[in-house]
Amino acid sequence: MTVTLITLAAAAFFFVWGRIRADVVALCALLTLTLSGVITTGEALSGFANPIVIMMVGLFVVGGAIFNTGLAKMTGARLMKLGGSNETRLFLLVMGATAMIGSFVSNTGTVALMLPIVVSMAAGAGISASRYLMPLAFASSLGGMMTLIGTPPNLVVAEVWEEAGHEPMTFFTFLPAGAVCLVAGTLLLIPLSKWFLSKKRPDSSDDKGKSKIMTQLVDEYGLDRDLYSLRVPSGSKICGQTIGALDLRRNYGIEVIEVRGGEEDRGFLRRISQRAATAETEITA
Repeated sequence: MTVTLITLAAAAFFFVWGRIRADVVALCALLTLTLSGVITTGEALSGFANPIVIMMVGLFVVGGAIFNTGLAKMTGARLMKLGGSNETRLFLLVMGATAMIGSFVSNTGTVALMLPIVVSMAAGAGISASRYLMPLAFASSLGGMMTLIGTPPNLVVAEVWEEAGHEPMTFFTFLPAGAVCLVAGTLLLIPLSKWFLSKKRPDSSDDKGKSKIMTQLVDEYGLDRDLYSLRVPSGSKICGQTIGALDLRRNYGIEVIEVRGGEEDRGFLRRISQRAATAETEITA
């Protein structure tokens, strides 16, 4: 009992500390309990064959596919066009789109995707972004309540329910309850966000308090000027050399921002690997 409590306390401390990766902390805790004889080797390894673990792995694959295929980005772009300047319509669009994406992607990924879109939409409509940021967080959590893979607790409940002898839950078993919670949460957040999240800072004027949308920043600072995309042909002399070895900035005044390569056609989809350029980045055809 003492070893278990000490291990759990140490794991909780390192989880909160955040300096060590969570998976490393969890594996070290598992190894400690196994070596101390608190659990057997079979018990330690049985969790990796748990259907919930496999389902969560598949959930990350689905989330990655939504991002890598551009579906999430396309949804955000369409949302920006539909938003307009109507405050209530914009609020409903943010809640609905965030909940829809949150039904299939983790809360963190959903917020990371929608955050810049929501800020740009609010700035373009001349509305305080704070009006939508807190509802954005709530919508991502409410959306996860509508599907089996929306949030890990749903998977845990589904497994316990099946082990108790009941009929297995389907993908949309949680949808009725989740939809009711989403509608109720949206109706509650509409007045609350107006009362508590729309107040302007006392020291901010109308002109200074407004954020600029991305297109305005690009035009103001000329970010789209002198920006080119070049293709390196096969057999080029620079193939196989690193950006640092070429010293393009000093010799030619060229700054490489990004390197793309590895095009792969998959039917109507095309996969391209892209990465930020560093001195160690190798040029390929």
